[in-house]
Amino acid sequence: MKSEKDMEGRIKSRLEPWLQEKMPDARWITISGIQKPGMGLSNETYLFDVTCNEGGNIISRGMVLRSVPAGHKVFPDYHLEHQFRIMKALRSTDVPVPEVYWLEEDEGVIGAPFYIMERLGGTMPKDYPSYHGEGFYFEATPEGRKKIWWGSLETVARTHMVDWEGLGLDFLGVPNGGVDPVLRQISYWERYLEWIKDDPAESHPELENALRWLRDNAYEPGQVCLCWGDARMGNTLYQEPDNTVVAALDWEMAFLGDPVADLAWFIFIDRYLAAEYGLQRLEGSPGPEETVARYQELTGFSVKNFAYNEVFAAMRFGMILISVVRKLMAMGMHNYEFVLRDNYCTRWLAEFLGMPSPGGPKTENMAGAKGGRVSIQFNLSGPNGVSWHIISEDGRATRHDGILENPTCRVRSTAEDWRALRAGELSQFEAWKTGRLVVDGDLKVMIELREVIDRLSAG
Repeated sequence: MKSEKDMEGRIKSRLEPWLQEKMPDARWITISGIQKPGMGLSNETYLFDVTCNEGGNIISRGMVLRSVPAGHKVFPDYHLEHQFRIMKALRSTDVPVPEVYWLEEDEGVIGAPFYIMERLGGTMPKDYPSYHGEGFYFEATPEGRKKIWWGSLETVARTHMVDWEGLGLDFLGVPNGGVDPVLRQISYWERYLEWIKDDPAESHPELENALRWLRDNAYEPGQVCLCWGDARMGNTLYQEPDNTVVAALDWEMAFLGDPVADLAWFIFIDRYLAAEYGLQRLEGSPGPEETVARYQELTGFSVKNFAYNEVFAAMRFGMILISVVRKLMAMGMHNYEFVLRDNYCTRWLAEFLGMPSPGGPKTENMAGAKGGRVSIQFNLSGPNGVSWHIISEDGRATRHDGILENPTCRVRSTAEDWRALRAGELSQFEAWKTGRLVVDGDLKVMIELREVIDRLSAG
């Protein structure tokens, strides 16, 4: 058994007697198969199986535990009870969510507040590597991608159509009339920006100017709805092979406000996951105009102030990126300091606000894999370790042994982990998140040249 000092050990040793109290009809309870999935940074998530004897029958159930993260947090406040109560309320609607079982606010049980919900089978499109570059969305047909997209959008629309007052969701904070629903959100993100700063004097001009613009241009929304807050395909669970929606997950950003904020976020995040990594949106992915039109058909709402909410989405995600990147670096991962100021969000905001691009002019070395000269240095350590590099110039890539000075990006791993990555035995996200795969420099180039890397790695 693992030590109680680690979370998995505490889940095994302390959760079994806790579950016995919650399940008094069970004669004995055993927890097994504890695993931490390679997804999610805002909450700690653990999957496990619970086996028990109920009425003489041996029953096994898959469960999920979500708790407040230890160490660096992505958000300043974690209202686990809000997430729990939202999903519990939505179970009576046509918004698909997992069944939630128990909420425990006493951190003395496992060291942090947590809740437990059912474990559902299914697949989610990943943010990293971007689903526009690989994974089940990438591998789907154009028609299949369209179904996946519309399934998630329909879930967004269903969320906006629920009777949040009848469901008792006023604990999220009922806005007053006029521009108050919008200003409430702006005030929260003004506080968030101050919270993520390492130093009070730290400056993020694109985000600061965006906040001022948003406050100066606040408007009265056409309706106030339950907003998912993080509405996107990456938070939608699908059941293969027909890719029907199983559940909407991750409600920590939910609020009562203008539903157009969710719609703009949904579209902006998808655009980010293509543009930030130098990828093209995949064939079959509906565009913004088609998506807005379909949303209006589903809800009967007239979409207004969409441009305003695009700015709101870029500003919010730009701030969250800062918090996430700093959490990853605090976990011992490689230095992504440059991403804090130069990313798709800050570049998009700079263009909208008429500001200089935060990254400045691009050098020849950052010209992109499809034009100009880029290079990737691979430093594989341990037994069978080797150093080699790829040079791609005007679309023609070649492999060379040895170490290259000033590559566009540098990849570090053990030779064994690199072999496991190529064989599909180790997920790229898990390797990246745990520091077993370190990429310094322009990550977009590695994604653009993924097929070249696969081909030349065998060389």
